[in-house]
Amino acid sequence: MDFDVPYGMNIETANAIESFAPTVTQKIADNQVPGESWIDTAQKILMSLTLTEQQRELMKLNIERAKRGQSPVDINAYSGIGVNVGLSQGTQNLVLYLALGAGALLLLNTLMNRR
Repeated sequence: MDFDVPYGMNIETANAIESFAPTVTQKIADNQVPGESWIDTAQKILMSLTLTEQQRELMKLNIERAKRGQSPVDINAYSGIGVNVGLSQGTQNLVLYLALGAGALLLLNTLMNRR
């Protein structure tokens, strides 16, 4: 065994992962924050790789579009990385209904306890 076993991972799991994806357990161990589950670290790494690849593909698309004289696509619209401030109308309605429901339950509970 010439790799570090990440915190929380047993040697059998590490060997199984290494058998089909060499160096992955070492990358997890290298990026793991003390006390963090190895699964959480692996998810962070995977998310970062996915977003990086998505950005790379969209940049390639924009280069091809520029060569054809087309306007670029909005990378933020495709990647979901852009910043959105505020709640959507549907979410606002859901929060309002939940608040009204909670208020009604509290009022009903108060009225029932007075009897």
